[in-house]
This record gives sequence, structure tokens and C-alpha cells, in this order.
Amino acid sequence: MNKETLKYIIQNFHEKGIPFLYERKLKLPLKTKKVIAVVGIRRSGKTYLLFQTIKELMGNNVPMHRIIYINFEDDRLFPVKLQGMDHILNAYYELYPENITAPKYIFLDEIQHIKNWEKYVRRIFDTENITIYITGSSSALITQKISTALRGRVIHYEVFPLSFQEILQIKNIQIKPYLTSSEAKMSHALTDYISWGGFPEVVIETDNNIRSKILKEYADLMFYKDLVEQFSLKNQYLLKYLLKHMITNPAALCSINKLFQTLKSQGLTLSKNSLYEYLEYLQQVNILFLTEKYSKSLRVKQQNPSKYYIIDTGLMQIFGIEKNQNIGSKLENIIYLHLRTCESVKEIFYYQNKYETDFLYHTDNKSYFINVSDTVHSIETATRETRSLMNAQKQYPETKSFLVLNEWSNELIPDNIAVIPALRFLTANPAQF
Repeated sequence: MNKETLKYIIQNFHEKGIPFLYERKLKLPLKTKKVIAVVGIRRSGKTYLLFQTIKELMGNNVPMHRIIYINFEDDRLFPVKLQGMDHILNAYYELYPENITAPKYIFLDEIQHIKNWEKYVRRIFDTENITIYITGSSSALITQKISTALRGRVIHYEVFPLSFQEILQIKNIQIKPYLTSSEAKMSHALTDYISWGGFPEVVIETDNNIRSKILKEYADLMFYKDLVEQFSLKNQYLLKYLLKHMITNPAALCSINKLFQTLKSQGLTLSKNSLYEYLEYLQQVNILFLTEKYSKSLRVKQQNPSKYYIIDTGLMQIFGIEKNQNIGSKLENIIYLHLRTCESVKEIFYYQNKYETDFLYHTDNKSYFINVSDTVHSIETATRETRSLMNAQKQYPETKSFLVLNEWSNELIPDNIAVIPALRFLTANPAQF
């Protein structure tokens, strides 16, 4: 990473300006005395969130020449080492010597590629008149570094692929679930979202063959760059099998003991410790998320299996799940992501007392039990989906409960169970029901 290359990159960014943006729901603070750390899976839109923030700064009369943007995945900077990071501001000050003491904004994209990056960030945070934004694809690496060198100086933000509301905005579809013309368009968009997920590039693309290729490329990058290279993993066969198993079985209870036996039955050689480690790696790079069983007892939580969800349902196609398969579990996964990304939702669990309830979530002053289903066209399905809610209500009568359905049908649902269409739930604040 040499100074002349950095000069070119900095100046070229100033001349080219910001590319066209679809506005994201998440907003980063413009005025803060903290380092802003943005974490999210590869291709989820972290870079464009930085560009959105730069655009907002310029809208607040911050001149472009006070803004520095560096992407550490730019091959012109390789090899990137800590010692070379001083060249960034040195190159900038040679271009703009008048800005040495002026307030500046620096955006360091995919910073996890530099070993000991936190030392540089801490130093310029302490010595420069500068606001710092950093992004990374590994939540654990970023958090771990921050906890040692930048404790108390950082605000964290998570970036996910596009939400359903953001997809509707991109497609210029009005959010009016009870208006027939809008509902039809929303329903079509939801079907597409369930099948293809919310990665921005995939949402914008209309050719399904190209969409498949994009998702395959993403899966390969996650596997090799974010997992194998980042954690120096040797047992790639085990990792690939585990990745496929978890992505094709979202919204399922996952007992480590049962998973261990399943993997052994496939002829895989591993220890339980290795299994725990590999699952942890999948969580660290934001491919997997887990919910625990609700209990006030830590021991009960630890003794019961967790429920896993995946970052994007579109990835299921890459591993052999067809678009029209497993709609119920895909929808439940999407509902989880909706809950996870809403600021009003403070905690998410699953609940089980004889029967399993998909979600128990808490807001500031309310709690909710919900089950999620594609449809309830049979008495058996209706019984399964409603009895757990009624059982949960008996245990916690002050907690609201309802059933979220993709296909509206309430003939088989008891009158005391509220039914909310998925279209409405995914376009509303979960705390408002």
C-alpha cells in the first residue's frame, strides 16, 4: 500500500462521486464522537450504506474533499499491512494540506483484512480531528478487536440484506396491503423474496439464471474467503457439509448431539468441539443466527437445543432446495430477520411447554407469541399451529399471541386466535400489534 496509489484512489473517489443509491432504512449518525462500526455479511450493502452516509454528509454541506473512502478489498492496495496505513492520511494531507486541522470523515471498508487494524483506528481517533466509520464481514473479529483497543468508543450497527419493505420501495410498490391493486403486487414481491432472498444485486436482477449465478458466487466467496481463509480451516469437507445442512434446514431445532451423530453417520470424522467451533464460525460471519428456548433459568436454556436461522433464503437454492419447497420454513426465517432488524424488538426466543411456539419476542412494554405458517388448509395444520399458541396463552395470559399466514385463510382458526397476513406483518412495526 504505497502513498502514490492512495493519492490516486482518494482523488479518483472525489472526482467520480457517489454512484446511484437505493436508500436503506438504516441510517448511520453523522455527528458523533464515537467510531461507527458496521458489520454484515458480504454483499449485504455495507459499502452502499457508507455511500448513503457520505451523500447525507454532503447534503449537510460537508465538502467532498473532507471525506476519505478506502476499500481494503481493492487489489491496488495489496499487500495491506498495518505499517502502511499511515500512508492514508499522509497521502490525503499531501493532496489537501489545508485540511490538516479541519474536521474530516474517514470510511474504512472491510477493515478486517488488516492485522491489528484497531491500533491504527485508536491512534487516529485520539490524535486527529476525524470521524471514523469502519465496516467488516466478521462480527466476532470486529467486536473482539474493539473490546480490547476501542472499548467504550464504538457504536455498532448490523447490516442485513434488503428487508421486504426496502424491496417494495425499490420496486416502487405502495405499501397498502388492503388495497387490491397493491396487494397483488405486494404478494408477487413476497413470493419472489421468499424464493430469492434480499441480497441487493439479486433483487435488482430480473433474469433468474443470472440470479442463480450471483448467489452461487456469493456462497463460494463466503465459504473460501470468509470461512476457510479467515479462520484457516483445514477440514473443508466437514465445513461444506455443515454449511449445506444448516442452510437447507432453517427454522429448525438443532441439537448438537443429534447433529454430531448425523455427521458421523455420513462418515465424517470430527469431535464435538470441532462441531461447536464450526457452528460458531458460521455465526461469526453472519451466515447463521440462533434463538434460545425461553426460560428464566440459564441451565434450562443451555440444556435445550437452539433454533437456527440463516442470513438469506435465496441461498437455499444453491444447495438444492427448489423455489416452491419449504415455503413455511422460509417464511419463518424471513419473519425472524424482520424481528431481528427492528429496533423495537429487544429479545427473541422460541417457546416450548409441551408444544413449540415459533417466536416469543419482547418489546419495551409488551411481549408476543407468534406462529408462522404458509397456509392452514387442513385441520391437522390448524390444530398444530393454534394449540401451541393457546397453551402459551394459558401460561402467560398477559402476552399477546397471533398466527402469521402467507396465504390468508381463517375458516379453520379458532375465534380466539388472531390471524395476521404476512404482507401486513412484514410491512409493520412488530411492536404495534
